Amino acid sequence: MLWKVYCPAEATMTRAQKIAAGCAAILLLVGVRFYSLSDISNASIRLHLSLLGSSIYEYKAKTGQWPATAEDLAQTSLPIRSPHWKAMLDSRTNIIVWHTDLRSNPAENATVVLAYHNKGLLAWFGHQWVCWGDLRTEYIPSKELRGRLQTH
Repeated sequence: MLWKVYCPAEATMTRAQKIAAGCAAILLLVGVRFYSLSDISNASIRLHLSLLGSSIYEYKAKTGQWPATAEDLAQTSLPIRSPHWKAMLDSRTNIIVWHTDLRSNPAENATVVLAYHNKGLLAWFGHQWVCWGDLRTEYIPSKELRGRLQTH
């Protein structure tokens, strides 16, 4: 080593303390990296759920009926806005709750689940992203989601 920075704390640290400090620094870096990736994942999930929700209202405005199948949503702008939407539905990564009795005004459907994210670590840990009838997305406990779906 050509140079060494003097650190008074390092001079008094034992080898075990130095190893522990190094491990703590590595864990901190891994944690920061994980949470930044988690933020990207959450943003992506929320985006796709919002696109599904808005396509449901778009279909209703276009045809006068609520969509009943994924093929109905293929007639909206969804395929252009989200090229992988169908694969996410087919793999059951995202689930649409097919309603026939919603109100045309999204604000009046605030307590209704339109779609939810069904897979991955987030769901495995017991919380899932939901798109409500007013197009809000929210991270809720899976138990609450199951209760909402049972009343559907």
